[in-house]
Amino acid sequence: MLLATLQEHLSCLYEAPIEQRVADYLVTDVRLAEALEERQHAHDNSERLLVREGEDALDISLYIDAQILDSLSASDPYTRLDDGNLNDFLIALEGVSHFHYLIWNAVHARQVTQLEMELQAEVDKFVTATLLLRQQGVIDGSEEFHERFFSAVSFAADAHCASGQRYRAANHYAAKYCRGLNRRYPAQHQQPMFINELRRFYRLSQNDKIRCIDKALN
Repeated sequence: MLLATLQEHLSCLYEAPIEQRVADYLVTDVRLAEALEERQHAHDNSERLLVREGEDALDISLYIDAQILDSLSASDPYTRLDDGNLNDFLIALEGVSHFHYLIWNAVHARQVTQLEMELQAEVDKFVTATLLLRQQGVIDGSEEFHERFFSAVSFAADAHCASGQRYRAANHYAAKYCRGLNRRYPAQHQQPMFINELRRFYRLSQNDKIRCIDKALN
C-alpha cells in the first residue's frame, strides 16, 4: 500500500521509527471522518488528521479521500511522478507526515504545535518529491521545482484566519529552509551530511526550527 511505503520512507529518512502503522488508523469515508471530527475543528479538506486528546492518551484517525488513494493506485507515483498524480501524491504524503510526526513526538513525550506539523510536512513533501523526481530522471536540479512547489500555490483558508496564517507561515519557513538545502547540498541529496541535516531538523521544536532557518540565511 502506498501509505505504508510513504511511512517507511519517512521512518528511514529521519531514523524515526514508530510502532503504529498508518493503515490501521486510516479513514476514507468522509461521513465517518465528519463523525469523528470535533465540530469546532471541522473542515472539508481531502486530508485531515483527526485527534482527540484525553488525560493520558491520543485518539487518532487519518482521513484521506478514497478518490485520492484510488487515483494513486491507478497511477503509481513510484513508477512515474508527474503532473497527473503529483498533487494527489503530496496530499497523501502530507497526511502520513502529520500522522508519523505527531506520534513520534508523542512517544518521546514532546509536545508539538500545528504550525510545527505543517512546517515539517512541507519539508517532507519537498524533499521526498525532489528525491523521487531525481531518481526517475525527471529533474537534475531542484531550483525550478522549488519555485513551482512553494510559489505557485494557492491557499483555501483566508489569510486573516488562524489556519490561513498558519499555512502561509509554514510555506514561508519551509521555502526558506529548502532553499538553504539546495544551496548547501546542490545535486547531492543522498550524501550523509544532507541526511544528517534533515534528521537534526526533524528533532527540533517549532521555535528551534524557525531559529535554525533564520540563522542559516543570515
